[in-house]
Amino acid sequence: MALFDQAQSVEMLYFAEPAGRIAFEKFAKRFMGLPPDDAVVSDALRSVKVFFDIAEGLLQHQDYMAGNDFTLVDIYYIPLIQRLFACGHGDLIVGREAMSAWWDRCMKRPAIQRMLAAEEEAALASSK
Repeated sequence: MALFDQAQSVEMLYFAEPAGRIAFEKFAKRFMGLPPDDAVVSDALRSVKVFFDIAEGLLQHQDYMAGNDFTLVDIYYIPLIQRLFACGHGDLIVGREAMSAWWDRCMKRPAIQRMLAAEEEAALASSK
C-alpha cells in the first residue's frame, strides 16, 4: 500500500500539474479559439521532461509506476498522456525505452482497450 500511496502522490504532484497545463494550453484552448501561451507550454514541458527522466529510471526496475503490478496509479496517467500525444508530444514517452514499454503494457490491457473504445464511441456520438 505504501508504494501505491507514494506513486499516487508523485503523479499528482509532479506530473498531473505540468501535463495538465500543456493539455490546457495546446488542447483545450484550441476548442476555445484561443492561442496557446508558449511560455507556459515551454515551462511545463521542462517539468514533464524531468519527471519522465526520473520515471524512466524507475521503470527500468519495475513494470508499473507503483511496482510490478498494474494499479489505479497507472490508470491516472492515461488521460493526460493521451493529451500529450494529441498535442504533439508523444516523443516524450516513446523516446524513452522503459516509458514506452510501460505505455505499451498499459495500452495492451484488455480493460484499457475497452475503455478507449468506449471513449471513442462516446466522442463520435457527441459529434453528431
